[in-house]
Amino acid sequence: MTKVASVCLVLILFVAVGRAGCAPAAAPPVEEPTSAVEPTARAEEPTAAPGAPTAEPPTPTAVPPAGEAPTSTLVAPFRVSSGAFDPEGEIPVLYSCQGANLSPPLAWSGVTQGTQSLALVVDDPDSQPPGFVHWLIYNIPPSTTSLPEGVPAEATLSDGTRQGVNGFALFAEEGQTFPGGAAINRIGYDGPCPPSAHRYVFTLYALEVILDLPAATTKSDLVLAMERHVLGEAELTGVYTPQP
Repeated sequence: MTKVASVCLVLILFVAVGRAGCAPAAAPPVEEPTSAVEPTARAEEPTAAPGAPTAEPPTPTAVPPAGEAPTSTLVAPFRVSSGAFDPEGEIPVLYSCQGANLSPPLAWSGVTQGTQSLALVVDDPDSQPPGFVHWLIYNIPPSTTSLPEGVPAEATLSDGTRQGVNGFALFAEEGQTFPGGAAINRIGYDGPCPPSAHRYVFTLYALEVILDLPAATTKSDLVLAMERHVLGEAELTGVYTPQP
C-alpha cells in the first residue's frame, strides 16, 4: 500500500470514529403526564335505555293508629241535648212545678241507622222509690231531630207521636194544680217538684220498630214493648233545686 493510500485510510477511520462518538444519544421516551387529581369512579350506567319509562314506586297507604277506625267509617255518636240547660246543669224554674211546668226544648243527632221510631223517658233516680216518671213520649218519627219547648199535654200529637201517663197520674185528679199554679198534666210532661235537689234523666231510645201501644200507656208497658228493639240510646241529665 502506498503512503498516500495509508494516510487516506487513517483519515477515513478517524472521521468514522469521530462521528460515532459525537452523535447525540437517543432522547429518553417522554412519560405521559399524570393528573394530580385521582380519577373519579365512573357513574354506573342505567340499566334501562335512555328515555325508557321507569316504574314509579307504589304510593304508601296511610295506616290509622291502632284502635282508631278509618275516617270514612266513623259514625257520629247518638246524643241528646237541651238549649235550656247544660248536661248536669240546673234546670230552670220555668220547667218545674214551681214555674210554668213546660217541657224543655230538646234536640238530638247521630240517630242509629235503621231506626223506625224514637222514644223518650224522663225520670227521677233520686226519688223514693227511685224512678218517678215525669215524661213518656214514643213513636216519634225517626226523621224528627228535636222537640220544642212546651209540648202539648195530649195523648196523641199531630205527627202521630204518642205520650204516656206520668207518675203524678197515680195521685192527682183532673184539674189539680201544682204549688206554682200550673196544671198537673198527668199525661205527657210534668216537671220536677222535689223536696230537695234531685237529678232528672232524659233517656232517648232509637228503636227498630214502631211500637204497637195505645196512647196514655204506662212506663212498665213501654219498657216491655221496647225490649229487644233498642238500637241505641242517649242520655241527658239535669238537676233541679227547689226554690225557697
